[in-house]
Amino acid sequence: MSRTLILIVQFLLVTGVFFGIGIYLAKRINKKKRARRKLESHSLPMSAFSTLDHPAAEPTANDMTPLEEAEVFMIYGKKAKAVEVLREALAKKRITREAYDAFKAKHNIQ
Repeated sequence: MSRTLILIVQFLLVTGVFFGIGIYLAKRINKKKRARRKLESHSLPMSAFSTLDHPAAEPTANDMTPLEEAEVFMIYGKKAKAVEVLREALAKKRITREAYDAFKAKHNIQ
């Protein structure tokens, strides 16, 4: 065999070995990434900024009442949304029927 042919065969052999190693490493890294994503998707992140039990997420006395919220919707011309908020509040017994009727009368809602 000639020297050129031997060099070509060696080049192809080395290239094939490195290509095979590259494919093996890429598959291994991809498998680790998938395993990491699977773990992350089933657990909640724990951070200092978590809102799960943050005091600011708890309702306070400063929260808007359903009547105030409906007033805001009326200011922006969203009459249907205001009535919906009041109906939900009435169903949950957060406001009285009299307050609901007074709001409708005040804003001429049928």
